[in-house]
Amino acid sequence: MITTVLRNALRARGREPAVLCHTGADTRAELAGLPTAPADVILDLDARPLGEPVLDDDRVAGLVAVVAATTTDLNRVLTAAVHLPRAVHVVVALVATPGHQEPPVPAGPGMGQWRDLQELRVRRVGSRGWVCELFFPNATESAPVLDAVLHGTRGRRRGPAVTPLVALNGAEAALWRPGDTGAHGVAQEGPVPLRRVTPVGDLALRVHGATPPPVWTDETVPALDRTTTGTDSWEALTGPDGYEQASRSALLTTDRPDADPVQRIAPIDETTVNPTGFNKAEKGPLADLTLRGDRAVIADGRKELVAVAPDGTVTDVDLSRLRHLRGVRVDWSGHRGPHAAVRAVASLAAGGVPLVSGPVPTWAAGLGAPLTALLDSATDADLSDRLAREEHSVRLRRAALYTHGQRSRWRALAAEAGVPVPPAPRISVILCTRRPDMVGFALAQIARQRGVEAETVLTLHGFPASLPEVRSAIDAHRSTGLPLVVHEAPADRVFGAVLNDSVARASGDLIAKWDDDDWYGPEHLADLVLARTYSGAELVGTGQDFVFLQEIDLMVWRSRESETATRFIAGGTILTDRVVLEETGGFRPLPRAIDTQLLIAVTRGGGRVHRTHGLGYVLRRTGGGHTWSEDMAYFLHNYARQWSGWRPSSLLEGEPAPLGSGAAAASPAVTTQHTGGHP
Repeated sequence: MITTVLRNALRARGREPAVLCHTGADTRAELAGLPTAPADVILDLDARPLGEPVLDDDRVAGLVAVVAATTTDLNRVLTAAVHLPRAVHVVVALVATPGHQEPPVPAGPGMGQWRDLQELRVRRVGSRGWVCELFFPNATESAPVLDAVLHGTRGRRRGPAVTPLVALNGAEAALWRPGDTGAHGVAQEGPVPLRRVTPVGDLALRVHGATPPPVWTDETVPALDRTTTGTDSWEALTGPDGYEQASRSALLTTDRPDADPVQRIAPIDETTVNPTGFNKAEKGPLADLTLRGDRAVIADGRKELVAVAPDGTVTDVDLSRLRHLRGVRVDWSGHRGPHAAVRAVASLAAGGVPLVSGPVPTWAAGLGAPLTALLDSATDADLSDRLAREEHSVRLRRAALYTHGQRSRWRALAAEAGVPVPPAPRISVILCTRRPDMVGFALAQIARQRGVEAETVLTLHGFPASLPEVRSAIDAHRSTGLPLVVHEAPADRVFGAVLNDSVARASGDLIAKWDDDDWYGPEHLADLVLARTYSGAELVGTGQDFVFLQEIDLMVWRSRESETATRFIAGGTILTDRVVLEETGGFRPLPRAIDTQLLIAVTRGGGRVHRTHGLGYVLRRTGGGHTWSEDMAYFLHNYARQWSGWRPSSLLEGEPAPLGSGAAAASPAVTTQHTGGHP
């Protein structure tokens, strides 16, 4: 099908040259045997150095076609696609996509560039592939077209931007900045080009082989140097045994003795390599990441499930082929070399694939201490129990995304070069309560959040802050140094309006909703921010996986599907951007069902809701008074596991003591008062 589309496009392109590009495994074959002309160009975008135009003299192409093995591959080469010529006909073919992605229906840019678009075709290829064709009467820039097609698979939001602006040099430079059509190619010695009087980048990155690059000549824009993934291959390392000589790896020997080997590793593209689609398959087979011949593969016995790219890239489609596995065992004797091996293992971890291995070798120091510690301590037994397996997966994905995600990597590179970047988004936690006795309990849950910058907007619905138990809790929270805004709302003001009043008093970029009687793990907010980054969803939250039935002292684990687009999440776990609340009209002025109405408004407006794991949240249920009307029997008939007494996931990390002397009665072991949701 793809070859047929390309053949017809070549016949219709007129006298202008065609530029036929491929990226990812086995895509060159799609271009074989096509009726090309002498002036046509066949281009491997994976090997294309940045900074070199494809056609001379700014010529217009009759056709620009890109055949990508996966969306991960297409996203990576968007960075190199800035050098593609303008064209009147653009074809984008995706050989395979994971099942959770949307069709590549592009959304046009906002400055009128596509007003004269003549025709758009989107067709499915096989069960998982797509072809998108766009026809323009006048030539248009190719890279923005590719970008629009790619982001059609992710919804309307692009997620938080990667900063700073960069100029790149080297054939593997796109690995360091996938998906960035704002990146510019630069000569190896510089300088960074100007747009009028301003450099097009704030930082330059040069990716080179074993030969050191020339002296950097730009006195305004700093440059950092990194080596390609093949520079430290076993074959390139000196000595009869490459493994024994791995200490000579470029990851471990740098010009700065205090340099972090993690920062020598090309980052993970978290927008495509992430835990979306995670499968709770504790009864599946255990595969091996190992070497067969000269290829690194993930194999289940004799069956090869995934062939890992030589540079260590793992794609979204690769992850979808591994979701049925219980886990993957890492054979450290495999892969081409340290850099590629570290990238492959970190990518699997970021994708939520449960991993086990023997002791991590010293040459894999680029993994970073958190990921290394998890791999050192994991055993096959951790993958045989459903809950323990998911807990291990969550810890792995946290460590990998925090350490190797593209956004965190570039913030570290900017710090190394002395380039300032904008601060991380600030979260405003909206806590609205009618119960004075629960204030200390709720504030203690918020105070122990880590990995984020957060303020709390505490709204006292119908009672004053001067009550002794409330005042002591507020004073204890403020003594931690964490920002707190206190608002007193009249008792007769409807709940939805009170929430909007709270949002109006918040100063954060993100708004998180918090229930006064539920339990939250210390990385609850950080997990939501991660999910917002990799999912691109307008609103994220968790499921109600753990439910504590207080009246009968029973903990229920429901083990719902996670890391997926959904129409329902727990209302006490909502995280969204302030602008999304503006776009949806805020919370409806209703006394109950406020959360459900917000979810409906987001999806009605074309937004997406993403449900991440629910292991760091426990919903408390008592006899009545809940805004969610299901009775206790509902939970007793819908569960995967139950325990007598208090038994949350280990990711909850226990529970903090309530803040303030008057809040001690909120402990689940001794409480007897009504503690339902906000009535």
